[in-house]
Amino acid sequence: MAANPPRNCLEVSQANFSLYTGWQMCNACGLPPQTVPIVRNGDERPQVKILLVCSVCKSTAYHDATCQRSHWASGHKKECKELRSALRPLNDLFTWCAKYEEARTSFSNHSGDFKRIFYWWDERNFDEIAASEIKTYNQLWEQSVQYWTKQDYLIAMQGFQRSLQPFASAWKNFIASPKLEEKVIAMKFIEDDKAFKFVEQSIILATRLLFCSYCELDGEQVHIARDRMVQCISILMTMSEPSLKKNESTRELMDDAWMELMLSMEEIPQHRAIARHVAKMAIYTNSCRWTDPLQRPGYMARCPLQSIPHTASEQHPQWCKTLEQNWESIVTEYDTLARNNLESFSGVGSGERGSGHDDHKVVTGTSWKEYVLFGTGAKTSDADAPITKGLLKKYVPDAVSLAEQGGGEVIFSRLAPKTRIEAHCGPTNLRWTAHLGLVVPEDGTKCRIRVGMQWHSWKPGKILLFDDSFEHEVHNDTDEERVVLLLRFWHPDLSSESAMRDDFLMEAMVKKEEAVNKRYHPPN
Repeated sequence: MAANPPRNCLEVSQANFSLYTGWQMCNACGLPPQTVPIVRNGDERPQVKILLVCSVCKSTAYHDATCQRSHWASGHKKECKELRSALRPLNDLFTWCAKYEEARTSFSNHSGDFKRIFYWWDERNFDEIAASEIKTYNQLWEQSVQYWTKQDYLIAMQGFQRSLQPFASAWKNFIASPKLEEKVIAMKFIEDDKAFKFVEQSIILATRLLFCSYCELDGEQVHIARDRMVQCISILMTMSEPSLKKNESTRELMDDAWMELMLSMEEIPQHRAIARHVAKMAIYTNSCRWTDPLQRPGYMARCPLQSIPHTASEQHPQWCKTLEQNWESIVTEYDTLARNNLESFSGVGSGERGSGHDDHKVVTGTSWKEYVLFGTGAKTSDADAPITKGLLKKYVPDAVSLAEQGGGEVIFSRLAPKTRIEAHCGPTNLRWTAHLGLVVPEDGTKCRIRVGMQWHSWKPGKILLFDDSFEHEVHNDTDEERVVLLLRFWHPDLSSESAMRDDFLMEAMVKKEEAVNKRYHPPN
């Protein structure tokens, strides 16, 4: 169980607002932590030896110094520098949080409602020239919105960035300063309308920062975008203070900022490990409904659903056994399709079906192809695989309907030799995934899947059942092809709640559409 999330910045810093540390695989040798004997009171007991974390990038772990030296020599020297650079915005956020707490504790006047709190974005913290130009910069943003509506996107983007420049400079100066200046803004919120006005202005700034970061990410200005996202988050964390009137949009903005920051890490292969750090920090600000840094889908259900990375075979639903009993018929139909309709297998993420458009981004090696049985891109008749489709319609109708609603897919999935699917999380925890092994390389140590912390191997005719909203990756390092029947089905907690699950699926789809639309509609 995750700890109760903190409610404001001060509690965050006193709680565990820190980087992820739960690494369970040595980056040098790929093995889990070692078990060593420990003698206590004359008794020898095994104890797991915690991996050593790289002190520079904080994102790789090793059994010992020998493993670390080996990894450094094999390429981590370059990777470490890259990871350290990507980690900087998160470290800036830690710096801000520490200084914010210092301001609260060192410069507090406990008489009445009077408090001294440092708001780095308040114009009274700027020099006289910058402060006098804030109004001009606001006008520049509004003018840039007009350019955007006229589809003069380049001019608009340049205006957005110029309008936010004073705040970028203020943030940089604040982070770089060795200690807090004596000039700390005194805020006395006696009248509700004054408090509301400050919060309202702050929320407007946070919204602009986040929108500008969207544009910069799309324009591959990744480092600038991440700086703006942590600036946005710092403002929103302050707006969570109980002493301030909280705007209803604060929580949604906070979720969007953390989500986008996490995705910006996942988008770049060399930075994917840092996604765990971002998720851990987001959890302690009660964001995105996440509870585990390894489970960070784009949409988490509103109600609590059991979070189990992998389900043991003895706990499989009855339909799994039915598919296993008929696996030879299923693999025969696959063989026929592969032999006679090879052109019908498309690259995963090629856009042939309604879901999984970005799946190709996590593939390295030769190829990952699919044949769609149910969902967008499937044949309208059952003639291509009558036995397989008949079994699925009869025994797993929920998987068929989910695919046809656009919430999943049922496919023959082919992973070529020497191909890997890099670590990533599925889009939602509303569904689980089943793999029925059809064509499986003999060496299970070189063809395997990691879900959460554990590695698993496929077996012909056996089902592997897991929650793909957890971080997972696939390695096929053999010279053979790996083929599975892949299907998505409703989370077991929702299996009998038809109305609820349909509402959740609709909400997830709406949220996904809203996330896209936010990138194209600048705030005023």
